[in-house]
Amino acid sequence: MESPHAQAIADEILGGNFPRAAGLAEQWLRELPMGTDESGAASISSRAERYSAEEAYEITRYLTHRHERLAALNPGMDRGRAFEEVLADMSEAQHVSVIRRAVIMLCHAQIADNFARDFAGQKNYQLQLRDLLKLAYSLLMIANFASAREVLAFILSNHPTNAAAHYLLAHAANMTGNEQAFFEHYRDALYLRPEVVVEYPEFMPGGVFREMYNLVHEEDYGEGVRERIYALLLEVNGVYRHRRKLKVDEARALEAEYQKLRQEYTTTRLHKKAFEPRLLQLLAMLIIHSQQMQNFEKFEHYRSEMVAIDNSIWQTFHQHNLAQADR
Repeated sequence: MESPHAQAIADEILGGNFPRAAGLAEQWLRELPMGTDESGAASISSRAERYSAEEAYEITRYLTHRHERLAALNPGMDRGRAFEEVLADMSEAQHVSVIRRAVIMLCHAQIADNFARDFAGQKNYQLQLRDLLKLAYSLLMIANFASAREVLAFILSNHPTNAAAHYLLAHAANMTGNEQAFFEHYRDALYLRPEVVVEYPEFMPGGVFREMYNLVHEEDYGEGVRERIYALLLEVNGVYRHRRKLKVDEARALEAEYQKLRQEYTTTRLHKKAFEPRLLQLLAMLIIHSQQMQNFEKFEHYRSEMVAIDNSIWQTFHQHNLAQADR
């Protein structure tokens, strides 16, 4: 349980009153006894509280030293980037105390507010993609889902194949109960770049998504391969209850990627297994698309390709995605 001192300091930080927070931290540290028993050894609880008080003092002093510079910056990108630097410093610790969490949330609120000023001020075409993603991320962290969706929709209107934007939009949909949008954007993100899941670990969905991700991580797969296998498992196990129909150009791009990867898979002699998760994921998507378009010739072609690569995957995929349609 966090000390009342810690919560009081956190409240002052969230309110932007860094000098007051620093004063409370200094007072807390001075009030602490040495915490030793008759043998001179400090108790575990005393050591823990002293550590918390010392951390609070260090953090509040850090903020106090930057207070004047932050306050002097004009609202907008420069101020937002200054809080990005603070956020990076505060995110280095493995343990996140209530005080450190308060600083992190303050930073996200400031980044969102200052970046959004340029976005709302018709300067959005001047903002870099990185800045827009940062804005959307911070909006999600402070649970401003409506504004995050607006920013992400703008990103996708200009960068429709940006995996991060799809992944963040999936999180926004998940948190607001929009199941269809969640499944569609999550699937798009993992098709475009499965590795996106490790870039935003805090947005990993619960339930079967986390179970499958943990299952993959228990195996000794290399980095990158894990995420491709995770994407494959979601596809073949029928996790996606909603799949949007691909546009003509999207279907062509999917087929082109598959054909290129299939050729590499056929000609390579080493590490053939490394190609298979991605190949099978693409095949699953192509089979579903062929079924939706009632193109039975392509359906049978891609089905036979999947069987040739891994018949057990085909059996699982058929059971969870196509069996009901066959009845």
